[in-house]
Amino acid sequence: MTIEDLEQIRINYINKKKACIYKVFQVAMLLCFGLASIIFLTNLPKLDLTKTSMLIEFLLTFLITALNLSVLSFIIGFFYVLAKTSDDHKTYINAYKYYFITSTFMKVFTDVVYFHDAEMPRSEIASTDMMRMGDRYSSNDYTQAKYKGVGFRQADVWIQEEHTDSDGDTTYVTLFRGRYIIFDLNKDFTKKLLVASKNFNAEKHDNTFKRVELESNQFNKRFDVFAQDGFEAFYLLDPAVMERIMKLDELHNGKIMVCFLDRKMHIAINNHVDSFEPAPANRPIDEKKEFDKVINDIKVITNIIDEVKLAK
Repeated sequence: MTIEDLEQIRINYINKKKACIYKVFQVAMLLCFGLASIIFLTNLPKLDLTKTSMLIEFLLTFLITALNLSVLSFIIGFFYVLAKTSDDHKTYINAYKYYFITSTFMKVFTDVVYFHDAEMPRSEIASTDMMRMGDRYSSNDYTQAKYKGVGFRQADVWIQEEHTDSDGDTTYVTLFRGRYIIFDLNKDFTKKLLVASKNFNAEKHDNTFKRVELESNQFNKRFDVFAQDGFEAFYLLDPAVMERIMKLDELHNGKIMVCFLDRKMHIAINNHVDSFEPAPANRPIDEKKEFDKVINDIKVITNIIDEVKLAK
């Protein structure tokens, strides 16, 4: 596939979307003013045109009826456009991600497995006891690969919790939205260890953890550390590792949480950003800009492996 092929797919999608919107507009206008006109003509003989107040009231009723019908028609039309262009939109998304993301992954990583519509298993995150898992869970852009021999898996994750107020109104509050990455480690440890930035905004909920104060005051000021085994915490979080975690924290504005579990390091980045998202289809594709964007998203992974020195 070339950039010209991708651009043509984008144009085909936009043209079909415009055609559907124009059709919806035509039908909505005909329907609204047609029905409103029937109402007007049906009730016109009943009007006493000598009474201005009655005429004004009728005209207002006519306009409100036409407006309500317009709103209803456009709501129905919105879902019609989505349904009619759904396949074309998916074709554009798939083509974009193949051209920009899959191709770049293959250049940077080895053993690449990438599915833009697959999830990081909810159970895998829940097993860490890193944070509350809420009532709604969604995930995409699942990737499995290696960088400098270090295996990892990553995905975008969105976790929400349902809140109901005293009036019975329900809203969903975001507990976590961002990148979730799992790295393979070459260290053995038997218990869970959590390291959370003070600004991470997620709660530890397993009462088997105990808060640990480390030797670095600077580290203690920036992170909350919870461990099931205090001795293992000191073993894993030596001065060099603490320094590297602080560097990662600076890169992500104090919104990271790290969990060491079963020879793996889990990192959650709560930045409310969706990675590897395609460019909006309503404007021509800027190839350089899109490749740069993908490279920046990839650097989130490679920087962790390089900064924490996970590679041998």
